[in-house]
Amino acid sequence: MTDPPTTKQMESGKLKVRLNGIKHGISARLLTDDEQPAFDAHLAHLRADLKPVGYLEHELVDALAYALWRRRKLYGWQEASTQAQAREALEHAAYPNTIETLTAEVHLLQGRTPINLPESLRALCDAIEAAGLFRPDEARVVDHLDTFRGAAEALPQIAQPGKSVADLRWQQVELLQCLDRVEGLLQEIQAVRAIPQESTLNLILRYEGSLNRSVQQHLDQLRAQQAHRLKAERLAHKDRDLDEEDGED
Repeated sequence: MTDPPTTKQMESGKLKVRLNGIKHGISARLLTDDEQPAFDAHLAHLRADLKPVGYLEHELVDALAYALWRRRKLYGWQEASTQAQAREALEHAAYPNTIETLTAEVHLLQGRTPINLPESLRALCDAIEAAGLFRPDEARVVDHLDTFRGAAEALPQIAQPGKSVADLRWQQVELLQCLDRVEGLLQEIQAVRAIPQESTLNLILRYEGSLNRSVQQHLDQLRAQQAHRLKAERLAHKDRDLDEEDGED
């Protein structure tokens, strides 16, 4: 009787199924079924531009196509990785934990000017509450920045008991300043974290350099082979002309 598969074996099986669409080759081409049509078009364009003749020239164009394709995938991976890294950092910073929230509260009670994101979020919540709206959750306030900006812009038109238009305009300015500070810090965090780490950047540069050398090598070999072929064709044509002239004599 066969033992039922374990969870790990089942997950391994699922992973193998997911990888069924990957083409394996000596050059680690890693083409999925979804990528195949785009790669075929990429290869067709190269063949149309470079006009290979014979088996060797076609092989060199194919090798060049794969090198260029891997370089394109490297750039795509770099962009996706950078965006994911920046998004992860932004999400971590935008939703402060309890300790960060309490620390920000203490600093603001001490009269400290908000300098980091948790403190700026706390100040924003205070400004929203002071403007007569409501007390938002500091852990989720960044999800509604556009809503609060719209409310701030309309604040002088919202009648509130005991508040003059001048009071509302002053609170509007304070609320907009808090919103600008939070959004500026979010953009700054995203921009800084979008820079790859040094180890990752070095790896990318080495791989990119290797691919660039591979592209240049395949292109040089193709050009040399085509030049050799054209020279042989010219010599063969010249020999035929001489044979024809001898035949006429």
